[in-house]
Amino acid sequence: MIFVCGIHGVGKTKYCTSLSIETGKKCFSASKLILKRGKDNFYHKKVENIKLNQSFLIDEVEKIKSTGMDFILDGHLCLLNQKGKIELIDREVIRALKIDFLIVLVDKPHVIQERMRQRDGILWDNQFVNLFQEKEIEYAKKLGMDLNIDYKIISNRNNNDTNFGKSIILPVKPIYAEKIISGEKRYEFRKKLCRENIDKVYLYAVSPVKKVVGEVEVLEKYSMKKEHLWEITHEESGISEEFFKEYFKNQKRACAYRLGKAIQYNAPIELQRMGINYVPQSYAYTKTREM
Repeated sequence: MIFVCGIHGVGKTKYCTSLSIETGKKCFSASKLILKRGKDNFYHKKVENIKLNQSFLIDEVEKIKSTGMDFILDGHLCLLNQKGKIELIDREVIRALKIDFLIVLVDKPHVIQERMRQRDGILWDNQFVNLFQEKEIEYAKKLGMDLNIDYKIISNRNNNDTNFGKSIILPVKPIYAEKIISGEKRYEFRKKLCRENIDKVYLYAVSPVKKVVGEVEVLEKYSMKKEHLWEITHEESGISEEFFKEYFKNQKRACAYRLGKAIQYNAPIELQRMGINYVPQSYAYTKTREM
């Protein structure tokens, strides 16, 4: 089962519809499965009895699984209780759902805020949306690690205005920078991902270049069992399997950024011009530059 999560208004329904068409898997809504058993209508997105509802959900998911169907479940990892407070779904509920793959959908807070206003007439302030989304993302990462669930974080880019205003400078070998810019290398592998939602990676080519040579958009972030990550990325990895295995030899899980459109700079940029006065060992945050 693929579990697609994200806070209210992030665009899960539209994404799940596309994913269902792409994979041929039927999609079920967690809230609709719960409504088959309970009376909660999720008015104003506040849930009366989160614990009871989740027991209903487990039962309904088990019924679907008993048919042998592989499917998509559209749901949440965090909900609002009747007091309007953010409440995490119990970890044992997530364990009981037996999720094979977790997809976390994220979007810019003001875009979510506007969707909620137009769709449901709900007015959330930007700070609350940001906090709600951060809770969902951080809990997804924790569950992925604790329960050993493969997951990826996807920025919903249906709207051209969707960006977070934050990016990272990533040190890479010059040969890999060239492969990324040419499109040969579509994944950049790391032992650890950056915490924040980001728009782009700025490619700092290490010695002998020692300059930022280009930029590339970030489409998704992966954290998976390393054999699974290699299976889905190897064709566009830009590296050998031997290198991959050696790099992650002491790791149980492996991480990667899935990369999109890349731009090579005509004149490479010094780190100081981007406000960075040191060479980052892993990555460094910076503001997204408009080209």
